[in-house]
Formats: sequence, structure tokens, C-alpha cells
Amino acid sequence: MQTAELGQARVRVWFGLICASYIVARWAGLGQAPLPDQSAIHLLAFTALSTAYAAIVFWIVKRFPVDRVGRKFCTLLIDMFVLTYTMAIGGEPMMLIYALLVGVIIGNGMRYGVLYMAAAAILAQVSLSTLALLSPFWRANPELVFTFSITAIVLPSTALALLRQTAKARDAALEAMQVKSRFLAQASHDLRQPIHAIGYYLGNLRESTTKAEREGIIDRIDRALDSVSGLFKSLLDVAQLDSGTIAARPEPTRLGPLLAEIVQQNEQSAHWHDVRLRLVPTTAEVMVDPVLLSTMIQNLVSNAIKHARGSSVLIGVRRTGQTVSIEVHDQGIGIEEAHLPHIFTEFYRAHMAGDRDVGGVGLGLNIVDRLARLCGMRLELQSRRGVGTVVRIALIPRTSVALDTAAAAPQPTGTPLSGMRIILIEDDQDVLEGVSALMARWGCQIQPFLTIPATTELADLIIADYDLGNGQLGIAAIHQIRSAHNRPIPAFLMTGHSSSDVEQLAAREGVELLTKPVHPAQLRSMLATLRLSQRDQVQGLDPLQDLPPPVGAITAHQG
Repeated sequence: MQTAELGQARVRVWFGLICASYIVARWAGLGQAPLPDQSAIHLLAFTALSTAYAAIVFWIVKRFPVDRVGRKFCTLLIDMFVLTYTMAIGGEPMMLIYALLVGVIIGNGMRYGVLYMAAAAILAQVSLSTLALLSPFWRANPELVFTFSITAIVLPSTALALLRQTAKARDAALEAMQVKSRFLAQASHDLRQPIHAIGYYLGNLRESTTKAEREGIIDRIDRALDSVSGLFKSLLDVAQLDSGTIAARPEPTRLGPLLAEIVQQNEQSAHWHDVRLRLVPTTAEVMVDPVLLSTMIQNLVSNAIKHARGSSVLIGVRRTGQTVSIEVHDQGIGIEEAHLPHIFTEFYRAHMAGDRDVGGVGLGLNIVDRLARLCGMRLELQSRRGVGTVVRIALIPRTSVALDTAAAAPQPTGTPLSGMRIILIEDDQDVLEGVSALMARWGCQIQPFLTIPATTELADLIIADYDLGNGQLGIAAIHQIRSAHNRPIPAFLMTGHSSSDVEQLAAREGVELLTKPVHPAQLRSMLATLRLSQRDQVQGLDPLQDLPPPVGAITAHQG
């Protein structure tokens, strides 16, 4: 506040110098109505005194920087008196001083706040009323007084509105900075923990002597990497939501296969956390964007597993008229009632002192809430500390479009990958070698390339990174290979970008988009699904014809 008061004092000195210069100019004959000698001398003497006073106030504020309300109101009163007196003595030639009066009103408001602006605006009306009563010139021009009076109200009101908007923007910026600081602190912790653990695991791995010991350590490393992968996935989702590039593309979707796939993807995580993950089968068919809905459910299931260590998580569907709700029940630690109003806030974590650290930066529920609203749905949460939590994605519209049961049913992912021919294009040597070695262990035949290859052998699948360096793109590599073999070879495009342009490009080219980091289990599942579908096309068989039909949907909370 001392800086603001010092700035106002400095402006006051400049006002005095400008006013004196203007008086001299009008005295010298500037303008149609020259300033009389007597009035000019009088005003110059008065301006000299007021400028000296302004200089003294500047020194006092600089010497005694403590904020004093009385001092600010006192200087405001004297400012208004000086300007009123100058306009009264000078008459028509000194009308320009009114601009300084408006400057005093707005300057006090901008520097000190709404109360001071209101006080200055009231004093301005008193000043103009005094001029209309005591000054012959102003008394003879009531229209001018009225115009100046309206201006002294309108301009400060506009400035006040801008001041409030500025204050809101400042508060929002401060809150954003605080949120960013909390996020960086938590993200730093969540990144350090698994990386710190991986360092020790690698040390233990070098000294391990038995196969069982090595497998246990590798399992822990995989778990730590899964934690880091989840953090990056959340950050990518938030970046896409903030950029406004996500758009819902609803289509008829069968919930049974979608939920079964999510359960399968989370089985390993549930095993790590000693959680019994259960799905109530459903035949519900809805009109949704399956990608966005999968992201929402994946976040809810992952969150439930982390907080339900040693208990169970149940996923099911509840029908309500023309809509359905997808519910995730867990028997975890639950959420304290005080946290519930803030639970969907970005970077908010409902952590109590003494709670086990489960990781995460407080983005999961915020992402689901934002995606649900984007899709016209609603996210609901009920929780009791020590009992558990129920999270519900409600208002999912049912569809009347008949779906092909065989085509929509989930494909088993246990099909061997032995002999599957894959062209892998990745410009990072370490990633290329790592992915190639992993898929080779699965039985795949890999053709690895660091750049777009000139020639390749025929393959069952192309996996290409989006950016290949030196201006080369993975989509161009896919085009070139398909053209060389004159057939639409299936392709996966891997990327770390969150741009909707990449998503639209992949969809337009009929290419499956994989967002880095890609978990090995996810990649293997996708390869197995593709492998099975290719065999079915060749053999003309329906691999699911002997599976039992789905049973009824969930109607109440079970277990």
C-alpha cells in the first residue's frame, strides 16, 4: 500500500507542475479567452503553494511508509479543495483542470480501493455544486456543470467495474499460482517416490540370485512405473480438457464389453493392491462416446482400487428409465464429510493425517467430472469414512439402435501372438530396442527401424511413432508401407501429443492411436485382439458362438 500512496503523491507533484505550466500558457494568450493578469498571478502563487505541499506529502510518505487512512483522506480533501479553488478563480480558461479532478477520483480508486473512489466521487459532486453556487462563470453555464457532474459519475463507475474485474482476475491468478505450487509439490513427491524405489529395486535386481526373487523385484518395478504412467496420463487428460480440443462423438455402445475390457486392464493393479475386482454383467446399450466413457470409468476404477486395499471393488450398471448409471462401489477408507464439497476440485486430495499415502495429485475425479459435463452426464459421489465410497456416472442415455451381439462382444486376449509379423518404427534407440525385445518375447516377428524404411517385408501390423525426427511423420511411413505392399495393413500410431489434430488425422486414416506411455499389458491386449480378428477373417469363424449369453444388469448394490 505504501507504494500506491507514494505513487499518488508523485502524481500530485506532477499535477502541480502541469497546472502551473498551463496557467502560464493561458496568461501568455493561448486560447480564445486569455487569463487576466490578476487571476494568473493569484493562481500561480496558489499553485506554487499547493505544489510545495505536494512535495512535502511525498517526502512524508517516503519517510513514514506506514499505511495511514487519515493521511490519505486528508490529502484527498486538500486535492479537491485545490482543484475547486483553481477552477473557481480561473473560470472558463481553467475548465481543463476538471480533467485533473477526474484523475484524482480514478487515481484514488485504482490505488486505494472502492471506498476511496466513492469518497472522491462524492467530493467531486460537492466541488461542482460549490462552483455552480459561487463562481459567476459556472453559475452562468449550468449545462456544463451538469455534463461534468454526469461525467464524474460515469467514469468512476466504469473504472470501478474494471477495478472489480481486475481484482477477480488477480485473485484467480493468485489461486492458480497456489494450485500450481501445490500441484508441483505433490507431483514432485509422486514422481520421486517411484523413481526412488526403482533405484533400490535395480540394485536388488543386480544382487538377486534366484528366479523367484528376480520376478518379485521386476513386479515391483512394473508397479512403480505404472504409478508414473498414471500421473502422466492424468496430466495429458487435463491438458486436453484445458485446451478445449476434446469433443464428444456419441455412438451406440454396448456397456458389457466396454466394462469387461476395463476390468481386464485393471486386474494386475487390483492384484498388487490385494483388491477383489468384480463386475456385474450387463446387456445395457447406450449412446455415448466410448473413448471418453472408458477414460471416465478407468479413472474411477483406478481410484477405487488405490483406496480399497485388502477389500473389494464392484462395478455395475443401474437402469433408470431412459438412462442408465454406471456405479463403482468400494469398501475402502471412505472420505471425511468435510472434504465432500471440494472432492471434484482440481488438485484436491481428501487426505487425512495418518492415512496411508496412495499417490496421485488430485486430478482423477476432476477429470471425470469435466468429461461427464462435456458429455451431458452427471458425476455423483456418496461416501462415509470407514465404510466406503460409491461414485456414479449418471444420465447416460440408452439407445434404441439394435447392436450386433457377436460383433460387440469382448474378444478374448489370451490368443498367442506367436508368428505375428510387426513393423516397428521408432526414432528413439532405447525405446525401439525395449519394445522390440518385449514383443519378441511374446512370439512376434519384429522388423525394427529408426527411420522410414525404404523397403519392408509384408507384415500383419505397423506400429509407428508420430514424430520420427528430421521432419518425418509416422503417418507418412504408414502410407509408404501400405502403398509398397498395395494393401491396407492395420497400423498403430504412438504419440505423446495431446493435440486434437493428431486424433483427427489418425481417425481419418483408419489408424489406432496409442497415447504414450503405453502399458505393456495394454499393448499386448490390443495385439491379441487384432491377431484374433485377422484369424477370424481368414477362417470365417465366430470365436464367441459357444459363450453363454450375458445375464441381467445390476439392480441394487451387491456386496
